[in-house]
Amino acid sequence: MNVTRLLKSELWKRYGSKEHPAEWDGNVFARAGGGKMSQRFWEYFKAIELLDLTPESVVLDIGGGSPATGAGFLGEILAQQVKRVVIMDPNAGTPASGNIECVRTNCAHAELKALLEMHRDLTHISCVSVFEHIEPAVREGITRAINESFNGGCFVATFEYHAKVRLHEHYLTTKTVSELFKPLTRFYLDEFVASPTHCENAFDSQPLLRLSRTPVARGHIPLWHPVAVRFLRS
Repeated sequence: MNVTRLLKSELWKRYGSKEHPAEWDGNVFARAGGGKMSQRFWEYFKAIELLDLTPESVVLDIGGGSPATGAGFLGEILAQQVKRVVIMDPNAGTPASGNIECVRTNCAHAELKALLEMHRDLTHISCVSVFEHIEPAVREGITRAINESFNGGCFVATFEYHAKVRLHEHYLTTKTVSELFKPLTRFYLDEFVASPTHCENAFDSQPLLRLSRTPVARGHIPLWHPVAVRFLRS
């Protein structure tokens, strides 16, 4: 069985279990929905698939710590099958195993550039559900640092997206997604996909009206959807 299949199997086993808490898993922040086959499960699932790891991979997981649990959920799964995982997040807790390194700092251009120049053996970068929570100047600094100093070949990110509307302060739209990834001149977009499922809180709570003024039931129209992208070295 290859590494991707082993990691997917471990994700299925862990996600939603109280022994391995993850954000929006039905136990942590349960009111927003969660559990297996949920939006956040898809984000981890798709990140694992797109990373396409091997036993020799060395992965940087940006924002992989948890303010609620202290755990690095995805990083701890990846560490089961790869050579080493570095989790960059001020909320990262005590590493669960010897091949996990936690860098407890915010990820901005200078900090990330320094880390990438120190860890020249990094082969992959993952960034799950981070970009929609940080201001544009900071997140664009992250992609600039990756373009300038990442020696590896694969960068995978997931984020919440609406084409036109910012549903909270730093939501990504068509325009801001373009600005976010514009610095990646040494990489090219290889995959760009949307989730088949949505988080329960991604739906409008207000009834909608058709032109005939017949009400449409609450929660039928999703406001935003999660997207995953993969960039490979040119």
